[in-house]
Amino acid sequence: MRFSNRIWNKIAIFLLLAVLTSSCVTMGRVELEVLKPATSPLAIQMENIRLHNDFLKQNQKQKADFENLVKYDKFRIDSLMSVELVKVVGEEIKATELARVTEIDSLGKYTAPGRNALILKNVDIVSEVETEPIYVNSRGAYYAAVRVPYKIEWEILHQSEKKNVTYHDTVWAEGYRRSFDKLADLVRFNEVMKYIIRKTGVEFAHQVAPHWKLTNRVYYRSGNNDFQRAAYYMDNGAYDKAAEIWKQYSGSANRSLAGNAYLNLAVYAELKGDIEKAMDYAAKAAESKNKLALNYLNTLKNRQKEIKQLLEE
Repeated sequence: MRFSNRIWNKIAIFLLLAVLTSSCVTMGRVELEVLKPATSPLAIQMENIRLHNDFLKQNQKQKADFENLVKYDKFRIDSLMSVELVKVVGEEIKATELARVTEIDSLGKYTAPGRNALILKNVDIVSEVETEPIYVNSRGAYYAAVRVPYKIEWEILHQSEKKNVTYHDTVWAEGYRRSFDKLADLVRFNEVMKYIIRKTGVEFAHQVAPHWKLTNRVYYRSGNNDFQRAAYYMDNGAYDKAAEIWKQYSGSANRSLAGNAYLNLAVYAELKGDIEKAMDYAAKAAESKNKLALNYLNTLKNRQKEIKQLLEE
């Protein structure tokens, strides 16, 4: 029987796909939170931390103090932002359960602490309309753009020594909506405020204190049917059941399969909080010249150094 070139081409493509599929390695990802040290030399002491809203204390005003409603609205925005910033910094620092936050004065009611504190000195947020609301026929919606320069100033007070941290930048707010009541709704001004809080509050807290960071680890899902079953357990949070399967293959005569099992067990150990055991498993996986395992082992070594640093602070 003679086959046409077209049929031979189809057979060749089928065989190529079969080879590629059989050699394909499928990786899985799992998220975990890791505790990171402060990101700058501005790190504060872990005991008796006080947070104080000096901006609001120095700018206590009533609506009657303003003849211009626009000025009052700006003060209101700055004031609300100052309260949220002090709160979010306090929450970020307390979340690690390593630092002792003794006071969060978000409303500026008390006298500023004299020796150790994080003090919000100034909040200056300006909104400048660049494009007044216009109707865009092609979108069937209104469009506007607002320029928002901002300046946030913090003071770190430690043993009466002061260090200042200033954030200043410009954010653009724009958007389309079929209808709107206020310009702030049209340009999604709330999203701008969230961005500024993250850049000048959350990131400031991470500069001066340890913090949790969400990251992910990769593991082997493929190898045989048992690895696929373990992957199902991982997807559903049954990590212990997945580990039981991988342990069965850690002593396999198939060096590659054993290395994959050891790397997966390293991920499992880190998820359980046992860094030493994770390093042990990763080292065994690296013996099979597994590049992924070598990189992971270095990651675990860095984590071990960071944990030691945190314990010494």
